[in-house]
Amino acid sequence: MRLLLALLSMMTIPLLAQEPLPLRGPAAERLEQYKKIRMMEALRLDEETSLRFFARYNKHQEQLRSIGMKRDSLIDELEAYRRRNSSDADYEKVFKSLVDLGHDGVKERERFLSELKSILSTKQIAEYLIFERRFYQNLRELMREMQQERRRGMMR
Repeated sequence: MRLLLALLSMMTIPLLAQEPLPLRGPAAERLEQYKKIRMMEALRLDEETSLRFFARYNKHQEQLRSIGMKRDSLIDELEAYRRRNSSDADYEKVFKSLVDLGHDGVKERERFLSELKSILSTKQIAEYLIFERRFYQNLRELMREMQQERRRGMMR
């Protein structure tokens, strides 16, 4: 039971800290470029600092994507176990792997924030964290509004 609670808490930490963009392909690339431009403005980065920041930021994003892909693979494993009506021991192994992966995500975020200290001021790091949260809040709100508009259009 404690393992399951730890698993659930570890799965919510990445959601609170940073979310992947909900799009794929060219739209995701355009949105990521827009995000980077807005981030540069919010952090007031000069060209040199911007290059250093985004080199680390891109590496961090790649690490988070890798962790997310591993998490998705483990959840696919859970689905396969469910279809096969597998034993609790099989599920427990995957739960443990998910918890370990959650720890990896936390460590990656700690590493990234620690690296930022050599590039950004404390206030800029705070601004970065605030920017990230607001960006994803605004994106979720925009998507929610678009879905509501689509539903209204279908009802007419």
